[in-house]
Amino acid sequence: MYLEEIELDLPYVIDTDRTNKIIKDKLCTPDEAIKVDYEQNWKQKRRKFSLETRCMTALFERLLGKFQADNCKKILIECVDYAIENKILNFSGVYTVQVKFDYKSFSCSSKEEKKIKALNAIWEGINKVSKQNEWEMTSFKAVYSKICDINYVNEWVWKKTKNAEKDLSAEVFMQHEIDWMNISILIKDKFGKEIFLEKIISELPDEYAYSKHLGKLKWTSNRSVSLVNKKNDKEWKVKVRSMSQ
Repeated sequence: MYLEEIELDLPYVIDTDRTNKIIKDKLCTPDEAIKVDYEQNWKQKRRKFSLETRCMTALFERLLGKFQADNCKKILIECVDYAIENKILNFSGVYTVQVKFDYKSFSCSSKEEKKIKALNAIWEGINKVSKQNEWEMTSFKAVYSKICDINYVNEWVWKKTKNAEKDLSAEVFMQHEIDWMNISILIKDKFGKEIFLEKIISELPDEYAYSKHLGKLKWTSNRSVSLVNKKNDKEWKVKVRSMSQ
């Protein structure tokens, strides 16, 4: 089994004052009040946290590559006010671990600071699971150091294709940030020098939002290249410019 996914989560915390008020106002049961409170006061915050930390968890996953981990396909790291240090659960290959995390401070931080705090939470969670399972930490340390070295920038090329007649290449260039994912077409000459970069799609910073656009990349002529979505029913065309004929 390989470790394929890392996720930071903000688990729901019951606010007794709020739920008691809901019970009083709506004349409902405690369980019903908790559901109402979650929907009104926590669900969006949890989703926002997941989106804002995905650029770092996705980067860590990609740089780690295939890490063989017996009985572990995912590490779910719960970011909480008070972590239970020895609480590490494994259910069907998903390890759940808690780390102490100041969400209020995180929410007020700059984008750069959010990346650093997210990476540190990832590292702490992985470290705890690794110690319990006696995993070799070399690969994890290398990934952590690499992310720091590249200044927490999550950029990569999804796919590339060559145009032999014009000695050009086209690449789908991905930029994954805290609050957005940009998909661009990058054109290079035969020496690998960038001719131009054109953004064609801006999406939510999550695979479920942007992966549907990544079907195939093709040259439609010597002067244009297109990205076609997975359903093959939408196309983004870019014309080559700023080059000699």
